[in-house]
Amino acid sequence: MSFVRSVATVVVGTGVVVGALSGTSWAQRQVDAQVCSVGSAAVGQPGTLICKDLQSGAPTQSVPLGPTVAAAGGIARSLVSRDDRVLVTNQANGAVLFRVGHGFLVNPLVLRTDGEGSLSGALGERGAYVLTGTMLRFFPFGQTTATSGRPLLVGDGSAAAVTLTKRFAYVSEKSGSLEAFALSDDGSLGPATAVSGVSPGVIVGITGLDRAVVAPIAHLASNANQSEIAVVDGLAQVQRVPTKEVAACWAANDGGEACVANPGSMTVSCGRTGADGLLSYTGAAATLPGESVFDLDMGQGVVVLQGLKGGAPFLLTFHRTTGDFLTPIGEIAVGAPLAAGALLLPAISR
Repeated sequence: MSFVRSVATVVVGTGVVVGALSGTSWAQRQVDAQVCSVGSAAVGQPGTLICKDLQSGAPTQSVPLGPTVAAAGGIARSLVSRDDRVLVTNQANGAVLFRVGHGFLVNPLVLRTDGEGSLSGALGERGAYVLTGTMLRFFPFGQTTATSGRPLLVGDGSAAAVTLTKRFAYVSEKSGSLEAFALSDDGSLGPATAVSGVSPGVIVGITGLDRAVVAPIAHLASNANQSEIAVVDGLAQVQRVPTKEVAACWAANDGGEACVANPGSMTVSCGRTGADGLLSYTGAAATLPGESVFDLDMGQGVVVLQGLKGGAPFLLTFHRTTGDFLTPIGEIAVGAPLAAGALLLPAISR
């Protein structure tokens, strides 16, 4: 039985790497990029997508948005990008889809969600997927109304994140549900099906690979202080990765690596990914400053996390290095009383 299909042989703790140690080595070169988050005065107040230069922390652009619906900590993947598009959720009146030109966010389209606030989003080959408290909706590119929508299995307002694989859209609801929606060739959604085999507990952030989903369970129902990482393929869990880190809540992946933010232990964990799941996993890839850490994004050999330090939101950046460890780049103040979400964008070019 291969490693990724074996649950019984997976043993991972802080600082222990499972599987081969070879993998992509990212040189610690200067990366030209922007890091962004949505700042606001308070939940329910208008937000601003605030972007700053990764290296200097200097402001690069500020894009006005509508009222926010959630604070950092309750949702995941409220800022997502794919190719030259960026999808912004955590909006009271829908979601906003931007194009990216020379690093600037342009041509906004408001995706209507029938009066429900948007919580999380994902971008596929054919369109955008927007999660609300009760529904998952699919918007083909160029359209502002959904052509496909399916109710969530629980729909109690605890929905947290949506992510995609090649075959499914997956949704986490913090009340303990991880559900899969089969995708048609045109991107439309099938009905929700509960994923089997996942330990009961609180699931917040999830991230999709080609076939599999990495779904941290922040607080197991059997022990609220214990976490584990579930890997799902199709409609069932295929791998369980124990972790000594506390409150494994948010996840992202890029370039064959996945990382998980652990606010309970103020660490970030990382591991190499294969077609079907995790090939290695290091519990504490880096120790984080501040009081809390929330959502994260990855790209260009960089990991950016949105956190809280001294009562103020900030963005924390790292280089990915050989193996599963991270090297600090710097800390950037968001410059707003509240912030939610983390996003990497190309640098401004004129």
